[in-house]
Amino acid sequence: MDETDTGTTSPEARSAEAARQWAEQQRAAARAQFSTPSWIGPSRSGQDTEPAAARIPAQPEPEHDDVELTPPSVKRDLIPDTAHWAEKARPRLLAGTVLLASLAGVLVSLVLAITTQSVGAIVALAACALVAVIFRGALMGTGITTVDLKGSIMRIRKRGVLDVVNLADPVHLVELVGTPDQPTWRLRVEAIDGRTVELGPKEVDPVAVHRIVEYYRAIADRSRRDRERRFNR
Repeated sequence: MDETDTGTTSPEARSAEAARQWAEQQRAAARAQFSTPSWIGPSRSGQDTEPAAARIPAQPEPEHDDVELTPPSVKRDLIPDTAHWAEKARPRLLAGTVLLASLAGVLVSLVLAITTQSVGAIVALAACALVAVIFRGALMGTGITTVDLKGSIMRIRKRGVLDVVNLADPVHLVELVGTPDQPTWRLRVEAIDGRTVELGPKEVDPVAVHRIVEYYRAIADRSRRDRERRFNR
């Protein structure tokens, strides 16, 4: 009579059953240790005791950009589209007056030197001629400072050199020193080659230029903050 008839199991079958049960226990232990997170899918262990709200992990609050809208303190209608300023001509007027006087002295001294042939007339002629040469050179060497504005672009011609500055560009260094009602008020801008160009009340209208520079520098500050936000994202 075989094993099936007697209802008994052979040792090989019992060993296989024990190995199968042990493997099932190992798989169950592995599933319990490495179970699928509840927010991804159902648990492999078949137990789902957590409420639906607990399955989704807490999400951090989104970090929105803090939009800082700081409008310029100056109204746009007070800002001209174009403007022109020129240096006050008092120093040049004085130099021109001295030059004319020295030229007149040269003519008078020349006539006296020819007619009288005196030493004093000759010395006066030489002195007047020297003064005329000096002041003529000073007038030719020092041109009038002119400033032209078109939009945010300021063109400064000073001492024969033209510098172009964009007042609304945050890269350009633009600095206001003092208040327009002070004689020490200054506008300092950085040229392309690194020089610092300075303008004072004798060269521009301090009240108008101060207002214009404040308006465009506010725009430059907003542009700089926008670039920093885009770069930090």
